[in-house]
Amino acid sequence: MPRKAFSIKFKPEKLKELIGKGLTARQIMKELGISRFTLKEHLLLLQQQEKKVYLVPGLLEEEEQQKRIVKFRRGRIFSPSALAEKDFNPGDAFEMEEREGRTILRKLS
Repeated sequence: MPRKAFSIKFKPEKLKELIGKGLTARQIMKELGISRFTLKEHLLLLQQQEKKVYLVPGLLEEEEQQKRIVKFRRGRIFSPSALAEKDFNPGDAFEMEEREGRTILRKLS
């Protein structure tokens, strides 16, 4: 994408200043009046210009949260040690029920 296609709100010096102060993605977006997508776009452009990597705390937070929700929708993930306490072994089939905020596992024969 040509550089001219990027947002006209791109202010590399201001962005570097805010990153240098250790502001989070949310704070930077508010300060610059831009969206998360635009911040990512500007950060990419800045990194290309400077040939340097800049880390912005919380920039990927929303994406990570969405990944957690997707995993939750597909089911819960239990550690092997938690399952071992209940006499489950790797490969065992079980039925899961949620009742009153609790997860109930029943081992299938």
